[in-house]
Amino acid sequence: MKFMLITLIILMALGSPAAFAHEEDYEGRWVRSNEYEPNAFTLAMDKLGRGVVNTGLGVLEIPKQSIKRAVDTGHPYGYVGGLFNGIGFFVLRELAGIYEILTFPFPVPAGYAPVMDPLLGYFPEPHSNH
Repeated sequence: MKFMLITLIILMALGSPAAFAHEEDYEGRWVRSNEYEPNAFTLAMDKLGRGVVNTGLGVLEIPKQSIKRAVDTGHPYGYVGGLFNGIGFFVLRELAGIYEILTFPFPVPAGYAPVMDPLLGYFPEPHSNH
């Protein structure tokens, strides 16, 4: 617990863009307070958030993959095949979430990149009437 607290404090100190910039570079920042430069702290918190979402909602991969497979094949048997795909993706998403939670203070993979994409969404391509 102490290690995580110390790591968080170090990330906050090193990750602040104001710590390394000139004052004139940040003129008017209060007006646009929702805009911020990506830095180590915000990227680490994004990674932690992804890990929590992946771990907490990973079970949604089962119906997601089942529906995706049925839509992609255009046949009802896709629901059955998608069920097994969903179980596999559920396990992978849970493991990815745990990995991201445990490694959130560290920039691995490079630049705190997501381990699994997309987060949980699926938007099927519209069918063409050709």
